[in-house]
Amino acid sequence: MDTDFSLLVTPALPYRAELKLQVRHDGELTTMQTGETRHGAQEITLTTPEGEMSVALTAEVAGHIAPIEAESTERYLRSSRYVDVDAVRDFASERFGGGREGVSTQRTQIESIVRWIARGFSYRPELSALDDSATDTLRKSGGMCRDYTHVVIALARALGIPARYVSVFAPGLVPQDFHAVAEVFVDDAWWVIDSTRLAPRKPMVRIATGLDAQETAWVTNSGSGVEFVSLSVQASADEPHEIEPVTEWIQLT
Repeated sequence: MDTDFSLLVTPALPYRAELKLQVRHDGELTTMQTGETRHGAQEITLTTPEGEMSVALTAEVAGHIAPIEAESTERYLRSSRYVDVDAVRDFASERFGGGREGVSTQRTQIESIVRWIARGFSYRPELSALDDSATDTLRKSGGMCRDYTHVVIALARALGIPARYVSVFAPGLVPQDFHAVAEVFVDDAWWVIDSTRLAPRKPMVRIATGLDAQETAWVTNSGSGVEFVSLSVQASADEPHEIEPVTEWIQLT
């Protein structure tokens, strides 16, 4: 049986980038199609018969040629597959709401959320399950980058702050892998938030943007069953960067 694949693994279209992408089926180059999805993400689609498929990508990114597509922020206030806003609304209001001393602005609310996660969560991928929602992660107090990001998004939306999920390449991340961060809309701009505090935000490169991990998964498939064999990601920046303090607000550039 043939299998249909969808891949989100390349830098978003608004970047100025030189790409070399090869997809092979049983060692032979195979045809694929590319198309633009939400916020300039490049979706690669292909159909292959049974066999071994490999994807190899090299890219050199040198800044933007255009900003990502503008979109209504209302979309990023609602619940989604992994983010149940109503389930955390009371907790978010009590813990981070504007009535608390020192937590009176949206910026300080977001900073307080990141600090609270840093103090109370354990970065342990073995705690994470594929179907975990933000509320599951809150109960476990740990997980991996996608889980941390879902919690930030849920709490921000519950406070009335638009928030979205972004998959990125993250130079400086150890060990190297695809990474997930949040973007929050504060003071008429989107700002990148990494509650894992595992990589500098300035050199991050956007891959895909959406409501949550369901819209940004690096690979999805339909058809026959697929066995995942291995993944290798290497991302580096021309200059070294330190992990920035929570109080430094940064946009993906």
